[in-house]
Amino acid sequence: MISLRKINTLDDAQNLLSALGADPPGIGIMGKKMMVHVFHLHDLDIRAANILKQDALSFGAEVGLSKEASMLKAKRADAILIVNQRQLEQLTGKLKGQPFGLKTVAEKLQENFSRYTRTFGAPKIMGIINVTPDSFSDGGKFFDEKRAIQQIKQLISDGADIIDIGGESTGPGSKFVSADEELKRVIPVLKSAIALNKKNHVLFSVDTYKSSVAAKSIQNGAHIINDVTALRGDKKMADVVAGSQAKIVLMYSKDASPRTTRRAKKYADVIKTIKQFLEERIEYALTAGIKSEQIIIDPGMGAFVSADPRYSFEILRLLPELKILGFPILVGTSRKSFLGGAVHEREEASAATALIAAQNGANIVRTHAVKPIRTLFNNFFTC
Repeated sequence: MISLRKINTLDDAQNLLSALGADPPGIGIMGKKMMVHVFHLHDLDIRAANILKQDALSFGAEVGLSKEASMLKAKRADAILIVNQRQLEQLTGKLKGQPFGLKTVAEKLQENFSRYTRTFGAPKIMGIINVTPDSFSDGGKFFDEKRAIQQIKQLISDGADIIDIGGESTGPGSKFVSADEELKRVIPVLKSAIALNKKNHVLFSVDTYKSSVAAKSIQNGAHIINDVTALRGDKKMADVVAGSQAKIVLMYSKDASPRTTRRAKKYADVIKTIKQFLEERIEYALTAGIKSEQIIIDPGMGAFVSADPRYSFEILRLLPELKILGFPILVGTSRKSFLGGAVHEREEASAATALIAAQNGANIVRTHAVKPIRTLFNNFFTC
């Protein structure tokens, strides 16, 4: 009998070898050979590209070049490096002694691989509570403070690790809310919720792009600011976060304004677009004094990406590519229109896509219904 084994992580590889009874030193070596990675190297000196190919082949790795690059008919070239972890360690060591910028290539390969393999523990569940009259899924249901607190109790009981409180809808067709009004909605609920959290096992997030709301929320105990504009909506937001211990969620959105639209934006490469956007916003945040450990990234979903649903599914499929940025990833698919059907018909798809996101590298999933996802996570991530 022959079995095909799926290896997603180095732990998978080493556990399989350990179960086989392989020699411990061999497990460390062979495990690294079982994990194959693909790197796209951009705009190399043509001489560097061809040296890279020859060096890679000497260790059993592969490099794909265009026909023109292989025949030295271009000055610059991209390259696709196909390599396992063991080969990467050997290759980068050799490249550091090579000319034409290959030392820098080696250092960047090591840096990117290190970021890609960073771990942030078991995936967390962020429960949503909207104290708004017009949110697309639960607008008006928890606009009253007492009902909001009751729902927060339920979300915590259902297994939420984080509670995300929103006082202004930013979905298509939603209305602007002043900072004063948003504070009136959010702060009393935040205070009451924190008072419930006597064991301090739940974190609290506030979904806002306004610096004054963020500042007041942090003063009252918020641990995370969830900014759908990725620091573009309020120039003072970066300073507020930099002057605190709070984390900041930087989310991709196709629209520069806080309010997204139903525009069906087209992408040649949606994950590349999102990655480039997040790289720019991360650099902005770091330059503004926000520490790297404060940053969480969010690729956006649904209307924030495009009215065309295929792009949201493409993001879920290619989510591991964002791990190379080296930051915790938050994904929120809950009840979004790209899942299809009426809002009340999307719970099963919401739970399924949350599990897919977590399996593909999401460290936090954001959801209206915590219980079904907690059940899935408890079963799946403890296997």
